[in-house]
Amino acid sequence: MFNLRKTSQRVGIVAALAVGALVLSACSAATETPAEPTALTGEPIKTVTVAAADWAGPTYENIFVAAKAYEKWVNENGGIAGRPLEITVCDDKGDPALTAACARDAIAAGAIADVGSFSYNAYVNVPIYDAASTAILGGCCNLLPVEYTTGNTFQMGNNPVLNPGGVARAVMDGCKAISVLELDIPGVTDDINIIFNNIAKAYGYTPELKFIRVPLSATDYSSVVAQATDGSDCISMFLGENNISGMMAPFAQGGGTQALYGAQGNLDLVSTKGYEDLPGVKKAVVTGAYMPLDNPVWDTFRAALKANDAPSKFEYNSLGSLGAWSSYTAFKQIAESIDGDITPASFLAAAGTTVIDNGGMTPTIDFSETWDAFNGQYARSFTRQVTYMKLDGTPVDGGGWIDLSGPMQGNAPE
Repeated sequence: MFNLRKTSQRVGIVAALAVGALVLSACSAATETPAEPTALTGEPIKTVTVAAADWAGPTYENIFVAAKAYEKWVNENGGIAGRPLEITVCDDKGDPALTAACARDAIAAGAIADVGSFSYNAYVNVPIYDAASTAILGGCCNLLPVEYTTGNTFQMGNNPVLNPGGVARAVMDGCKAISVLELDIPGVTDDINIIFNNIAKAYGYTPELKFIRVPLSATDYSSVVAQATDGSDCISMFLGENNISGMMAPFAQGGGTQALYGAQGNLDLVSTKGYEDLPGVKKAVVTGAYMPLDNPVWDTFRAALKANDAPSKFEYNSLGSLGAWSSYTAFKQIAESIDGDITPASFLAAAGTTVIDNGGMTPTIDFSETWDAFNGQYARSFTRQVTYMKLDGTPVDGGGWIDLSGPMQGNAPE
């Protein structure tokens, strides 16, 4: 689902460069003399990054911060094929009309691709970009059918398995009565529940999962939390960070004993702040689509955030921020593989044949391999691997990648 990560104060979501030369180890960073900035020549290579920042719903301004930090970093380190990168960030304010305007303006301005974005309104901009042969690269969190079936979309996150992956971990941890608190998103939630149930079955869970739906704009969580805690020992959450923050007070009032499972950037130190001593919070496990921010693979990202004076009020160990940075490393890899002019059409063609290796930010992703399970419903889900961590990013069971492609279909894990 959509789990990015937001601001820490408002409401909830959302270096290494690919292939060796783009990944700086902690050792090399400590011993090498920084190179002189490379003079960049030629017209800027333009991109757009779209998210909702200024509106009443979940805000993702940290995506913009990550994108602009990458722009500054890459332009101080050789640019893209020796040319400067120019990123336009576009706030769609959660408004479909503005989402469409962001896409049309980007196309008119000559953007090569839409990179690292997240919007609830993909049904609007995916067709616009598709008609202009323009790629949507690297989004963390596909939601809608059009994002999984249109050939110009290249997700680098692990939806739709991200949230159901929490149930796999809950069963592995011995949970016997699992409730699922889930956002009620038309056209999304029912299909995700099939995956929740398949994964539970695949891992040997025989009771029925107890699903409790939560309105996207919920403000009072007392009733849904009461339902989720009634008779359960674990709660798996298909919720945004602001939703989890909102449920913590009634959860604490009920004792807060159920172990919590949720997605990276949503179940985190921000959403559970003030409730760290609850038994269920202490046992919490986070399902990730990216390695946690303190992993060495993000050394350059952390340094770039610091160099760019990134606001401390935002969370960067999140799907949105990590997704934006890793998307731009993929953009560089693809753009520099093109023999000839870098245009929207040439980039789209190159993306469809590229294997992304970003040093471990994500699993290796082969954009030429679509997925035919579920009759192609999630064809452009290029990775179904998850990693597990504690709230502070500490890896669980070594922190490696676990492929849930089989369990998503109800098959026993290999």
